[in-house]
Amino acid sequence: MDSLTYIRSYAKIKEHPRKGLLRIPITLITNFTDDVLEKILGGMCLAEKILPTITRAPYKQYHLSFKDKTAQLYAKKPQISFIFFDINPYQHGEFTDSKTHIEETLSDLRTYCDAIETLVVMNLSPLPYNNPSGHFYTDDPLFVRTQEWNARLVALSKETSNLYIFDTNKIVYQLGENNIRDMRGSYAFDIPFTNDFSVALCREWIACILAIRGRSRKCIVLDLDNTLWGGVVGETGPLGIALGPGYPGIAFQNFQRTLLRLWERGVILAIASKNNLADVEEVFEKNQHFILKKEHFASIRANWEDKSENIVDIAKELNIGTDSMVFIDDSPLERESMRKERPEVFVPEFSVAPEEYVSTLLSFNVFHQMSLTEEDKNKGQMYAQERERTAVLNHTKNKKEYIAELGITMRVFEGEDNNIPRVSQLTLKTNQYNLTTKRYSEADIRRFLKEGWRAYSAEVADTFGEYGVVIVALITPEGKDARLDTFLMSCRVMSRDIEFAFLEHLIKKLHAAGFKKMTASFITTAKNAPSKEFLSEAGFTPIKGAVKGIKNYTLDILAYITKHAKQKSSVTILN
Repeated sequence: MDSLTYIRSYAKIKEHPRKGLLRIPITLITNFTDDVLEKILGGMCLAEKILPTITRAPYKQYHLSFKDKTAQLYAKKPQISFIFFDINPYQHGEFTDSKTHIEETLSDLRTYCDAIETLVVMNLSPLPYNNPSGHFYTDDPLFVRTQEWNARLVALSKETSNLYIFDTNKIVYQLGENNIRDMRGSYAFDIPFTNDFSVALCREWIACILAIRGRSRKCIVLDLDNTLWGGVVGETGPLGIALGPGYPGIAFQNFQRTLLRLWERGVILAIASKNNLADVEEVFEKNQHFILKKEHFASIRANWEDKSENIVDIAKELNIGTDSMVFIDDSPLERESMRKERPEVFVPEFSVAPEEYVSTLLSFNVFHQMSLTEEDKNKGQMYAQERERTAVLNHTKNKKEYIAELGITMRVFEGEDNNIPRVSQLTLKTNQYNLTTKRYSEADIRRFLKEGWRAYSAEVADTFGEYGVVIVALITPEGKDARLDTFLMSCRVMSRDIEFAFLEHLIKKLHAAGFKKMTASFITTAKNAPSKEFLSEAGFTPIKGAVKGIKNYTLDILAYITKHAKQKSSVTILN
């Protein structure tokens, strides 16, 4: 959609249906007129089924608002703040004329981040390459000032856990410096940017919003013929497809290289192709120009079934939702069929020449993460190991025998600072096995620990390899009782009794600390049905008088310890 479509949509926000929309309070702070920016961001939120409440700092009064703790910026606590101070190379202002103002603003930013505690996304200012210094542009005083400002922001982000930096120069590079500035708007209304720039910027902001709400895409499901390679393998054979040196084969190779880079940062790859499986296997075995290997694909469906059914099977195999998937296919008919049958799947247009595959893929902006953990980097290998586990399951008689053969071990951490990024990431991304689906930033968790919360996480391994940190519990003390605020587990380790072993370990810790009772809740969402019965199965007792969509439970800790004293777990807890 274009800027006017978003603006018109936001203008009718009061008429917009509320049902099914996720409500998110947002704060927007700039040093220029940001009415248009607000409307584009608001319209884009509505397009993503997000109902935004946007609070803006009064025009040119951000410095006063930062200092006034009773101002709306603080009173209406946002889930996310977007701050963008532009050092405009065509107009003099406080950032161009006063180093003191820069120092004061940096101090105010630190104060705001500390006070607001939720995620703050800070934009770097565009660097003015077009300046009077010509080829010596880096010596220009304004270029130097902007570069120093950006460097100070990056340094501040390393000291402030909830400050996230977005380099606006990414958009400038994409659009061109001459295409981002609206000179008339800048001089007449202090609106320095074009609508195209504002749309591109808001797309980046929306990616951050979706990431903190656990709505980033996790998996790319790919067609094969004329998508991963040129030609039809059933007709040309494994060595006759277009793949390798020369055009168009090299374009398909580079597309595969880019997919491999995404795989290396944790995006899952899968195949859904109308082909004979034997022909596909032959390509993997015989074509030396294939960049991706069979082990890079977590699931392969090469058959003549409907692809909308195959994608459901892939989702079940991987324990992820179809709404976390991206479907890439060169066929307009297959794309349209997928959109009709599985509207929750992201199906981008892909009727482009092979040389445009990479740029098209990188334009999606749907795989954004607020942090990159070791588990992300190893996820592809972990899914390969999962196929080995599935082979074991297919040869065992029952679940108990299967779990025993896996030889599962668990190492539990309490309040470990180096696990905080992963703990936060799991609260942001985990939907299925999650009792409350509460989303917490790294700053939230650090604050909880300071307030006396107990944060537990565990890394899990078995005979086939390591899963990484995959299970989390956040517990709040309430006198002699404890409240299980958050309990979640990665879908990759479901159905292995890990959650029961983890809970038992936590309860022993609470008992040793003198806690008498634990309370917990299950908050129903569209996705967390797999965890619906966990509390009952673990021994919690339902409390009567539940609110719609929320079931409350209680557990007598001593009684639990007594009951489980002689029971042997199938999971080994390591010291």
